[in-house]
Amino acid sequence: MQFPEHLQLLTGDRGFESPIPAYLQSPTWIVDTAWDQFTTVANNALAAYMHYCKTNNLPHSYLLGLDILVMGTIDPNNPHRVIDIRPTMVEGPCCNSYPACPNIWASRLYGQLKHIGMDPDIVEYPTHPTKILDKICALFQNIWTKKGDTSRKPVCAVFTRPYDLSEEESAHNMTLNALKKSGFEAYRVTPDEKPEVKDGKLWVNNRPIDMVWRRIERVHLPGQAHPPHREYREMEWVKFYEEAFAKNVVEGTAKTIFINPWKIDDLRSKTIEERCFRMYEKDFPGKTISRPDTLLDREINAKSVKTYADRGGWVMKKWNSTGGKGVFMHINQDLAKHVADQLYARYDGRHMVVLKTKEMMDELAKFDSFNEDTAIQQMRYVDARDLGTGKRLVYDTRINVLYDPLNEKWEFLSGMSRSVACGAGVENGNSLLTNVSMGAEISPLIMGHVKPDADRSKIQYGPMLSALMKGENSVTF
Repeated sequence: MQFPEHLQLLTGDRGFESPIPAYLQSPTWIVDTAWDQFTTVANNALAAYMHYCKTNNLPHSYLLGLDILVMGTIDPNNPHRVIDIRPTMVEGPCCNSYPACPNIWASRLYGQLKHIGMDPDIVEYPTHPTKILDKICALFQNIWTKKGDTSRKPVCAVFTRPYDLSEEESAHNMTLNALKKSGFEAYRVTPDEKPEVKDGKLWVNNRPIDMVWRRIERVHLPGQAHPPHREYREMEWVKFYEEAFAKNVVEGTAKTIFINPWKIDDLRSKTIEERCFRMYEKDFPGKTISRPDTLLDREINAKSVKTYADRGGWVMKKWNSTGGKGVFMHINQDLAKHVADQLYARYDGRHMVVLKTKEMMDELAKFDSFNEDTAIQQMRYVDARDLGTGKRLVYDTRINVLYDPLNEKWEFLSGMSRSVACGAGVENGNSLLTNVSMGAEISPLIMGHVKPDADRSKIQYGPMLSALMKGENSVTF
């Protein structure tokens, strides 16, 4: 279906845009008792994040994302049964400096649902999708009220890539327009505007910038290629920002407020994330973060990883596994085949290794001489919806939150779901890695409490989410 321009989800350079596939027929519903459990997991993880920042004297971010999925493990005594079903933190709290994720995707997916005649308003949203940008503009003002010069409005900016390399141009322009509508002076920052660092601030267009959404990401630093459609420069490697300038931004802009500051790694590093959670649980007995069992450092050896294999498999998450690129799943085929077949039908993905007994023992033996900055986690199986006609849908929920400095609390802002189709008819099988850059579709995430007397007939759950909604923590296939 062709949507009006104001509802389109696009990626790519100007003149080369293409729509991001959106799976609208079956939104992801995290509602009622499931939503209550998700919020508990999120709030505990955010408390751990803030404790980590305070303990290490690090500035915290004001916009974060949490990837929380309904997951379970294989019962080692019954390969037809999944146990320990719960909302599980798989990534985060991590930096959400990309404007598309918190605002444009959620609001436009909501608009698309309305456009095709569905009713996404049968729930009480924590923040309504049409109010997200208003809330973000209020966040800018509240931060400035707390930390800035209240005699004037701040000068704001969105730090991004050059126009012809930006994958989120619509989101950036929407954000800038919303800031301007709220009375802020706002600028886009790319190398084209020749930004500078001086007097402790980032400058652009001869204006000192008070507040910035986004920061120089890894992709902005030397070593990124031009897009492949630039045939004449296809093999040329470019620098979005000169290395010296990037360093100056990181080290010399103490007077510019970054919504996502530099000194706190955004916990996408699994080793840092796990240490953060362990610190919190140690310092606050009785508080727990719902996540997979995890091994670090000297805990990693063939014997310890085998305990994970005996419960269905293990996941290797390298320190720089941002975007799923360093995530490798190892499946014990003898134990997990039945459940994987029932959930996904096919499960031979690019980042998933399905191991028979001999292959698994060979892999485990490697851990006796293992020495990497890597987390090894218990393999937990993601819920999947059966859509009929042999098609399944695996989904990953990203919940976006913001920190209100005036009330000193985190608030739930928006959500989106990334979905991967799997099933017998899917050529590549399913890797369970749900990143858009790896072929996932964007799906609406509808979260909150369903209004009384609302029509629930179109709400679809997977078997594990269904169990969670019933107060159960296991399901037999």
